Amino acid sequence: MARPFRAALHIALLTLLWAAPAQASESFARHVPASAGLFVELQNAGDLLLPLTETQTWLTVAELAGQPARPEEADLWRVRVRQSVRMDPIDAIRRLFSERVAFVAAGPRRTQDGVVLCQPIEPPRTLIEQWHALPLPTAGKTQVYRLPNNVGLAVVGEALLFGDAAGRGMFPQVLELADNNRSGSLADDPTYRKLLAQIPPNPCGILFARLSDQPPESQPTQSQPSTTAAPSDQLPALLRGSSSVLLALHRDGSKLRFTVVGDAPGVPPQRTGSLPELVGALPLRTLFTWAGHVPYGALTPIINRLPENHALRIVFRMQERAGTVDHLVGALGTATCVAVGTVDPLRRQISAPPVPTVALLVQTRDPTTAEAEWRTLVKTTVAIYKLLSLKLEGTPRRLEMQEIEIAGANVTQIDLSPLLPIPPELSPLGEVHLSWTLHDGVLIIASHTDWLRQILAARRGAAPKLAQVLDASALGEQAQRENIFVAQTGPTADLGQMWEQFFQRFAPQILRERWWRSYQPGGRRVRLGAQVSENAEHHRLAVTSITPRMPADGILQVGDEIIGCNRHRFSTDNPLREIQLGIERRPNARWVDLLVERDRTVRVRRVPLPFVDPVQILRRVVSVGRLVQRVVYHDDAPGKSGSRGHLTVELRAGEPALFNFALTPNPNAQPIGDSSPPHAAPGVESRPALR
Repeated sequence: MARPFRAALHIALLTLLWAAPAQASESFARHVPASAGLFVELQNAGDLLLPLTETQTWLTVAELAGQPARPEEADLWRVRVRQSVRMDPIDAIRRLFSERVAFVAAGPRRTQDGVVLCQPIEPPRTLIEQWHALPLPTAGKTQVYRLPNNVGLAVVGEALLFGDAAGRGMFPQVLELADNNRSGSLADDPTYRKLLAQIPPNPCGILFARLSDQPPESQPTQSQPSTTAAPSDQLPALLRGSSSVLLALHRDGSKLRFTVVGDAPGVPPQRTGSLPELVGALPLRTLFTWAGHVPYGALTPIINRLPENHALRIVFRMQERAGTVDHLVGALGTATCVAVGTVDPLRRQISAPPVPTVALLVQTRDPTTAEAEWRTLVKTTVAIYKLLSLKLEGTPRRLEMQEIEIAGANVTQIDLSPLLPIPPELSPLGEVHLSWTLHDGVLIIASHTDWLRQILAARRGAAPKLAQVLDASALGEQAQRENIFVAQTGPTADLGQMWEQFFQRFAPQILRERWWRSYQPGGRRVRLGAQVSENAEHHRLAVTSITPRMPADGILQVGDEIIGCNRHRFSTDNPLREIQLGIERRPNARWVDLLVERDRTVRVRRVPLPFVDPVQILRRVVSVGRLVQRVVYHDDAPGKSGSRGHLTVELRAGEPALFNFALTPNPNAQPIGDSSPPHAAPGVESRPALR
């Protein structure tokens, strides 16, 4: 599909987050083939779509849709929209997408050849005349037109259909359905209808996706859900095993409430502990938290799959032989919570923003045993570190275990700062701790003692709790929940913006993508997942197979011929070597552009590649946080019809910052005197160190 409307489609994928409620009317699902693997439909989106045209938001949407882009490509997208429909993008959204818009593709990983259906505010025939669309020859009943940039156009009922003028992907399938009087549409599909019946009536947005890699004609019926695990492994636990999922949107003022249903049978395993109780007692200023049930006994096989010489596996084996692991696992429950907050490092002398820090909270079956075995595990691990350091480095760095008191609670702290390459006084991250305590049967382990202090204050009722956020999201006290997720995206964005400004001033090099290429988990070599045969004489590579769920899956096809890389044709009789070097030296780390010949037509196929760029992630978080104040997800205990998840998105809508963040230390502050404990947070009483 031509780039401008493919980009518009990426916007439509996330428009569920900004769609407004509408009166129920006939869905575009009646125009969509039952074989479609992805269907997104929105009603009365209107001006709520407009913020998504902002450059950083547009880039975020494109990346989430599997089509990463450069900032300058947003400007190119705007130019192509004007060329294609003779409208500014904002005007195009208002006139074409304001009443109803839908995106249809072969599947979640096959969006490149999708189509857009929209109900414009003007008669379709009037727009076709205004655009001077070129009629194309067609064998069907529906007239097809061509717009600039190879955009295909047709009128289906009262809707406009945009797609690939060359007749690939979903475009000819939707036309064929229209010519056959709409027989075999998605609206009649039994799986789609069953999932639709499980959500509240009159949604203003729908997203339906088939997750199974099976072809549509072999999709299981609603009574026999697929057990294909890989695509749905990324879903919350209660939706795993689903071959299809449906997400519906209903709006409640500035809150957008989503319901997610899947076709997997709902059979919850036996769990111990209440997740709402665990999350609700966290500090109100928690930036991010996930709570779920973790079967700790099942982690042993995962660790045993690590390489023989892996440090974690070596330490684990030694602890396992001593029986520490078995005793600890037996004392732990399954209810687990990970919470991210912020601290102002006490020892840091560089004026910088607050530092993110993390804590792990686990409800215990036997609190006394859990704390004792955890202490033994940590002390043994420190001893192993000292032995290895003596062997490898000569002199181990000093690690002290210290008993301190926080508001009457006994806390154990190890200062890990000596392990860092920069002293805490000179680092913007300050000091790093391993601190833990036991409170009301919950083992709490934190990476900074001050974050542990904040958690204890909230749990004791001395500080505001996150429970008020859960209450505002209509989260009940159901103990059988499998997952709870809270992200306060507005404050996270505010903090992220502070850190980006800090880096621009003091470490601009880390803001460049190229700086992060040397710090990737897999190194510079990246596999596309496409097996090829080399045609040295004609300087091309023929695709012979595609590995499922690898980068090329859904973008390349068997039979494609790759004739170039990074938009340059192969020029030697060793195209395999050329593409390997091209991928390694690609201009953009997050994707590679291949020249692909398919059906005698050469196209640029952008293949997204795995690449971890923390700065890029930071910018995406800031972009989302400007629009969304917070996100809360929880799932229900499954009933007879299956399982359901509930997602609440609270729009920021120009609201002021929830939390006030400041640079610390203040440049005018007095230096810390010797009377302050060197390793303890404010309000912490120190006790003699334990060696």
